[in-house]
Amino acid sequence: MSSQDVLQKFIAKAPFAVMTRIITQAVIAEELDPVFEEHREFQYEKEAKFSAIGMAVADVAMNFSENFNQAYKVHREQLGIAITSFYDKIKATEAAISEAVVAKSAEKACQMQDALGFVPWEILAGYRVYGVDGNVLASTDKRLDVLRDSAGAPLPGKVVARFDLQRQLFDRAYLLEDAHDQESATCDRLVEDLLPNDVLVADRHYCVVRFLEKIAAAASRFIIRQHGRLKGVLLGQRRRLGRTGSGMVYEQDMQLSANEDAMVVRRITVELDTPTRDGETEIHVLTNLPTEVDGRAISDVYYLRWDIENAFHVLQMTLTCELASVGHPRAALLLFCMSMLAYNIRQVLFAALYAEHADEEVEQVSHFHVSKEVSRYTDGMLVVLDADAWRELLPCSKRGLVSLLRTIAQNICLADYKKSRRGPKKKKPKRSRNVKSSHVSTARLLGIT
Repeated sequence: MSSQDVLQKFIAKAPFAVMTRIITQAVIAEELDPVFEEHREFQYEKEAKFSAIGMAVADVAMNFSENFNQAYKVHREQLGIAITSFYDKIKATEAAISEAVVAKSAEKACQMQDALGFVPWEILAGYRVYGVDGNVLASTDKRLDVLRDSAGAPLPGKVVARFDLQRQLFDRAYLLEDAHDQESATCDRLVEDLLPNDVLVADRHYCVVRFLEKIAAAASRFIIRQHGRLKGVLLGQRRRLGRTGSGMVYEQDMQLSANEDAMVVRRITVELDTPTRDGETEIHVLTNLPTEVDGRAISDVYYLRWDIENAFHVLQMTLTCELASVGHPRAALLLFCMSMLAYNIRQVLFAALYAEHADEEVEQVSHFHVSKEVSRYTDGMLVVLDADAWRELLPCSKRGLVSLLRTIAQNICLADYKKSRRGPKKKKPKRSRNVKSSHVSTARLLGIT
């Protein structure tokens, strides 16, 4: 049986596994080493290329290998180093390199989406809208020497992500090796990456006056929930705008402080039909968008920040973004960034589906079922079809790859991958706090921050 026949069998049996292999090659395979060279500061390459290290870690992120040890065995020949050196390389990966991997994957994923004919969703006409949120990495096992005698649960770090709401891609990652750092520590870096008419959507943790002023100074916009500690000075009368799906919407101008030269913003209030899980009956959202943008539309856009929460959920449930056995902050953060890269690859796959199927059908496709198929069949597929075979089988041009992806997508029966609907969740019992079981920052114990 020829390699082409074998490929056709895999396309028929596991189309998403084949598409993932094609997209991985197109999005990042050739980009890891240039990214490393551009962003490294102290780290260097001697025997093992960063591309080999990165693809081994990506195997774990995509569920092809259960841990770094298994990934090393699969990639031993390409790595060409001992397993202890492999671990040392992962632990030495600088945060700037991991962040750059996410940014590059988003850039390449955008190009592939455009080539596939994907049209980004329009959220606010004339603006690019990004969600911002943080994720604290889960506590790890106490395998490092500095953790053995620690009573607290060790936290390897924190990730603040910027999420492109139009394209549903992780666009930037801002890494905090010290898990005790506040998410607001990334505010200056968030502003540096903004372009005119970019809009940041974020929760109350980012309601910092200095941050809001810097966004405005960069000719950018924000839609950020008002924090209780920011009182401000209300100006004029509150105006009723009408109803949305969440409740009645009102608007009033607000000065951020009592100072005469303080910034004045629009304050959008939603009186909720259903209280939040914390019992709040109304929320206040601050924005510097011009009055031409309806306050009801602004309140609707604020709720889109849940898209990034859903994306984090996909990382946790269908990819491997965290491992209890990975306690070193830089290793844990690299793994999380590789899972964000894997998510971006998945979104290119979905762009191919949108190109060939109705939107309503694609929206019902389960990330879980796609992930299961990819992880189940990829290992065997890469044994039967090695790197040389893939080079012969795949088109050399982007146009050829796009045509192949669309052909595969066209013949997939999406009903086989439909989401399953579950019943209402049971309320979790309230647990008492154990003061002896606090958290500790692994980075602080290691002395790397």
